[in-house]
Amino acid sequence: MNGKLLILIIGIFLFPLPSQSAEKISTFHRLLIFNSKSELMVVKIKDTDFWITPSWYQDNTQLINEGMQHLAAEYGLTISQPVLREIFTVKNQHDNSLSLRHFFSVNSDGKLVKKPEIIEEVRWLAVKDAVKLITFPYINILINQVVDHPDIVWGGSILRFKEGDEHKIKIIESLYPLFQ
Repeated sequence: MNGKLLILIIGIFLFPLPSQSAEKISTFHRLLIFNSKSELMVVKIKDTDFWITPSWYQDNTQLINEGMQHLAAEYGLTISQPVLREIFTVKNQHDNSLSLRHFFSVNSDGKLVKKPEIIEEVRWLAVKDAVKLITFPYINILINQVVDHPDIVWGGSILRFKEGDEHKIKIIESLYPLFQ
């Protein structure tokens, strides 16, 4: 009996069921950078109409904190230690891909020295003005959640899609507190 159980366990690991295998899920980190006036830094991606907050995709060489510090350094900013604020999943309707998203908040002196080549413009705005400018609705919802409930780390799931030229979302799992 023990031999059969061992063979079964080994078989499960060597030959996973279709439901056990998954496409690679990207990991994306968004940095909410606040200056001493509590203004949020937003950036416009060059040659687009996209306004976002600074962010980057995780790769297999850079640790999270290293990536955050590197991202801030691309703007010549010094930042405080990043604080995790949200962990959620984004499902893209056009290709059914999944992305794990992390929102971190940091403080900075706001003394912008430079900007990455891909960035056309940088602005420091009050949060209410920043969310009006940011292109993607799910980012706005999540920024407001962080600002309104700063002591809670949130989770949830969002479906992202377009109707014509307009970016839309559908909340799949309502935001829920992960921990305080």
